[in-house]
Amino acid sequence: MKPRPRVSMVAAAAAAAVVVLLAVAGVTAQPTATAQPTVPVAASTTTAAPAADAPPTLSESAVDAPASASRGAPEGSVSAAGEDLAELARLSEAAGALGEELHLARAELDRAERERDRLERAAGAAAGRAAVADGAAVRDQSLVDHLAAMRYRGGDPGATRAAMLAESPRDLVHRLDALRRLSGATTSALDASRAASETAARLRDDATRAADAARASARAAREHADHLDRRMAEMRELMDEVRRRVDSLSDGQRALWVGGPVMPAGYVAPPVDDANSAALRVALTRLGAPYSWGATGPDEFDCSGLMVWSYAREGKTLPRSSQAQAVSGAPVAMRDARPGDLVIYYPEATHVGMYAGDGLVLHAPTYGVPVRLERVDAMPIHSIRRY
Repeated sequence: MKPRPRVSMVAAAAAAAVVVLLAVAGVTAQPTATAQPTVPVAASTTTAAPAADAPPTLSESAVDAPASASRGAPEGSVSAAGEDLAELARLSEAAGALGEELHLARAELDRAERERDRLERAAGAAAGRAAVADGAAVRDQSLVDHLAAMRYRGGDPGATRAAMLAESPRDLVHRLDALRRLSGATTSALDASRAASETAARLRDDATRAADAARASARAAREHADHLDRRMAEMRELMDEVRRRVDSLSDGQRALWVGGPVMPAGYVAPPVDDANSAALRVALTRLGAPYSWGATGPDEFDCSGLMVWSYAREGKTLPRSSQAQAVSGAPVAMRDARPGDLVIYYPEATHVGMYAGDGLVLHAPTYGVPVRLERVDAMPIHSIRRY
C-alpha cells in the first residue's frame, strides 16, 4: 500500500509538489515497474544467501537521479494536481489496508472451516457411540424381559415354594441353588440394563451438543464467507478506482507518485549473518518489482506478500497479513532493530516492510510504485517484530 505521511508530511508533500511542478519541465513518463538495480553488499565472513533471481543492472544515473516533474503548468492546475495526488494517496492507503484486512479475513475463514469440519466429525463420532450404547441397552433389557417371563411361567420361585415342591433334601438343595443363580442373573441384568440406558442417554446428549456445535460452527463459517465476499467486492471496486487514477496520471504526476529511485545512492546491503539478514538479501533482489494486491511473488508483490515470499526462501513461514505479522514473532525496539526485522506501520497495522539497515526499510508501497527502499520513519511505526 502507499505509505501514508503524517499530517504535517502531507502538507509538506503537497507544497513540494507545487514548487517542483512550477520549476521543472519536460519529464518522460516513468513505467509502473522500475528496473531492478544491483545492490552493493557488505563483506561477510559467513556463507552467502541462497541464490535468488539475478536482477538486471541499473546504471548509476538511473539509481541516483531524482524523479523530475513538469514545469510551465498554470499554478491553478498545479494545485489541482497536488490535490489529486493527495486524494489518490488516501484511496491507495484504503485499498492497501483493505487488502491486508482481507488476508486476515481469509485466514479466519480457513480456521472457521477447519473448526466446522472438526466439530462435524466429532458429532458423527458421538452419534455412533450413542447408537452402540442404545444397542447395548436394548440387549440388556431383552435379557431382563426374558428372566421376568421365566419367573412368570414358573410361578413364584421363592424358597417356600421350592421347599413345598422338593421331593427330597437333595432336590431341595438343587432347587435353592437354582433359585440363587436365577436371582443373581436377574439382579445383574437389571443393573446392566440401567447402566446401559444411562450411558446411552448421556451419549445421546453428547451427540446432540456436538451436532449443535457443528451447526453453529457452520453458520459462523458461512458468515465469515459472506463477509469476505462483501469485502472482496469493495476491494475490487477500490482497486479499480486506484488503477484508473494511477494509469491516467500525467507524466509529472506519475514522477511524483513514483517518488524517485528505488535505492538511495550509497546504500550497501548488510552482510548475511543469520536467516533474517538472508531474507533481506533475497528481498533486495526484488527492488523495482511492481506492486500487485494479493501477490506473493516472485514477480509482483503486495506489502505482506513480499515478507512472506522472502522469508519462505529461507525456510520460514510467516502469517499472510500485516496484522497477523504484527502479533507474531518477537517484539523488538527500534533501537535494537536488525536487518530482516519486520517493521509494521499505522495504528491498525495495515502496512509492513523489512528493516534494511542504515535507517532504511524495504517495502512494496502501492500500485504504480515499485518495491523500494525508504526511510524507516517515513510512516508512523506500529511495531517491529523479529522472526
